[in-house]
Amino acid sequence: MSVDHFWRRLPGQAVDTCSPEQLGELVPRHRDERYDRLAAAGLALGVRQTAVLMELALTENGLHPDPTARLPVYGGTRRESGTDMPVLRPEQVAAAFLFLRDSALGELVRQQDTVLARTVAELDYPTPWSESWAARVVGDLRELRDFFAGAAAAGDAVVVREAE
Repeated sequence: MSVDHFWRRLPGQAVDTCSPEQLGELVPRHRDERYDRLAAAGLALGVRQTAVLMELALTENGLHPDPTARLPVYGGTRRESGTDMPVLRPEQVAAAFLFLRDSALGELVRQQDTVLARTVAELDYPTPWSESWAARVVGDLRELRDFFAGAAAAGDAVVVREAE
């Protein structure tokens, strides 16, 4: 099973001027040529197979009692028209970056080893949880941290899309 997640940086004011449909068109659905160009420019990030595991490592760590605070990179405000794509405003992007910057990402993954192993088994991934899986999740979390660092420095908003 492959669960893909995409993050797309936009100028901060774009979230106020774009309709949900326009925002949806700005975020890639697959890793295609458009995604490759956006990723090379630091404007998009996509992960394959690790999104659920990354989310568990970030949310099941017990660092924050408020569930919303524990999910800074997946959360955000859902648009009123019912779109599923959360939008993180520039101040939320900055908070997400600080959360990622201040978190020992490798330790978060190690703390959740049992939960992550169970999730990999439940989702019928082709290989069982292993050190290789853990390294991949940590690597993707570091890429996400770097992506949010660039977005926060630029004052950008971020739109999040789970691939269909």
